[in-house]
Amino acid sequence: MKKIIALTLALVMALALTVPVLAAEEKPVLRVGTLELLARTEEEINADAEEIENSDGAAPVLQENDIELVYYHSLAELLMALDAGHVDMVQADEPTVKYVLSRNDAYAEQHPTEEWPIEYKMLFLEEDAELCESFSDAIKAMEDDGTLDELAAEYIDGVIAGEDPESVAFPTFDGAETVAVAVTGDVPPMDYTDDTGHAAGFNTAVLAEIAQRLEINIELVQVDSGARTLALSSGRADAAFWVKSTAADPDAEGLDIPEGTVTSESYYTAGQCSLVLAAE
Repeated sequence: MKKIIALTLALVMALALTVPVLAAEEKPVLRVGTLELLARTEEEINADAEEIENSDGAAPVLQENDIELVYYHSLAELLMALDAGHVDMVQADEPTVKYVLSRNDAYAEQHPTEEWPIEYKMLFLEEDAELCESFSDAIKAMEDDGTLDELAAEYIDGVIAGEDPESVAFPTFDGAETVAVAVTGDVPPMDYTDDTGHAAGFNTAVLAEIAQRLEINIELVQVDSGARTLALSSGRADAAFWVKSTAADPDAEGLDIPEGTVTSESYYTAGQCSLVLAAE
């Protein structure tokens, strides 16, 4: 199986269920815009998806609707594509969708018929498994003492409600290890920078707390969404923010984790939904 199986089934199958099923000669083409996850072109991704749809074990819903995945570098590009009619909907996590809706009435929210949540994790190379384990230990401790809930209330719920949390301040420790972390900076309220250019998203707030507990220094490395695995493999970053989808096919579970990498414990779980243009 190819890695696209998990992404296609988890991110797109639910969306396909929202499209009326028509006769074969009238099959609708649903153009779904989403952020890049893997270092692959959209041509390769759609070719894999077509191969899966035509296989004997393909889920019927994927055979009833033609779905074209279109990948973009940033949320801003996704919204511009939706505005221009280049895609029919934008796939994103629920906090990001709610953030956009709270600030723009040009869009409407669309929920899939079935829910497949995504888990927010940190991604590391397998050779850095010890560092990954230390991050996991800190995350589990933050969950146990309620810190994750407090940060989510301030940096997710509060931001969606229109509040402006303070910019995230990273601690510094003389002589301590420095961990470079790849961030995209343009997916509010999870991963973004404020108007002053400072990190202000939930992900970085969690990262700052991890740094405090592990007594390490953090260096943020700005990358496009699709370049995160390359940042790891090239040595430019030691870790990256990542999401793991819950696959519709249990055999495909975890295939959206790049080969040669490991992930930390999850520090947040969110549903998936979509943005469409609001009815006039």
